[in-house]
Amino acid sequence: MIPRMIVVTGTRRAGTSMWMQILEAAGFDCIGEAFPSDWRETIGEANPGGFYESMLRHGVYYRTNPNPETGEYVHPEQVAKHVVKIFIPGLVRSDLSYLQRVLATVRPWRDYVRSVQRMQTIEQEARGHDAPIPQLPAAMEWWESNFKLVGDLAMRGYPCHVQAYEEVLARPRETIEGVLEWIGLGGDVDAAAACVLKAGKARATSHSAQDADDDEALAGGIAPEHLRVFDQFYGAVRDGQGLSSGLIAEMNRVHEVLMPSLNDAKVAVMGNMEAWLEHHIPEGPFVAFE
Repeated sequence: MIPRMIVVTGTRRAGTSMWMQILEAAGFDCIGEAFPSDWRETIGEANPGGFYESMLRHGVYYRTNPNPETGEYVHPEQVAKHVVKIFIPGLVRSDLSYLQRVLATVRPWRDYVRSVQRMQTIEQEARGHDAPIPQLPAAMEWWESNFKLVGDLAMRGYPCHVQAYEEVLARPRETIEGVLEWIGLGGDVDAAAACVLKAGKARATSHSAQDADDDEALAGGIAPEHLRVFDQFYGAVRDGQGLSSGLIAEMNRVHEVLMPSLNDAKVAVMGNMEAWLEHHIPEGPFVAFE
């Protein structure tokens, strides 16, 4: 059997940590620590089961492999039945030889925004910062990352299973069983499903009747007609429909409209980040993998 490293990808707060925990329970070896550095004490409340992150979350490519600190090199033939978390911006820059099985998790944009806001509050309070770390508007970040994922899949065509976050919460055993069958390396379905139930995540977080009323506050200025395309994209993932040519055309149109605002927001974040770091971490340095 060809060795396979399983990549778990998605945006932040989209269930990537949950899938790392699930696959570890199923019998896979995880690359990365459950709680790197001081994460248990500072942001552990957001993921009590652990994050399972490493430098490779930025991608498996020349800047992370070999590890610039240890010199350790991850060879694709030596990581059979290993699972690693790589966020979407890192996925699109990762060497294709490592993308033998990619499991992408997608969360509804509204839930994502709320979760990011909660994480910002937890970290700010835990670290005693007087202001949150500058970030892109969460809804815009959700869109850009998921749009990049769709484009990368279309261009490079690696094996990828795209899974709706809600489905594993609503039907953990059936969903996990299907994912393990797709990976093709076996695994303990019962232990993996029990992992979801133990974490108290067995109930799906479906859209509430109040969601539409909250959209203006959550959307960060994105127009309602564009948000409808966000919902259509997630609905297609959730329902396992695939992306129709009409939906892809709409997604391309929306992305073209949002690009100027996205670029302006990135410039603003870079400027705000420089000021924030000078105030909160004057000794630096700050290293970004972008």
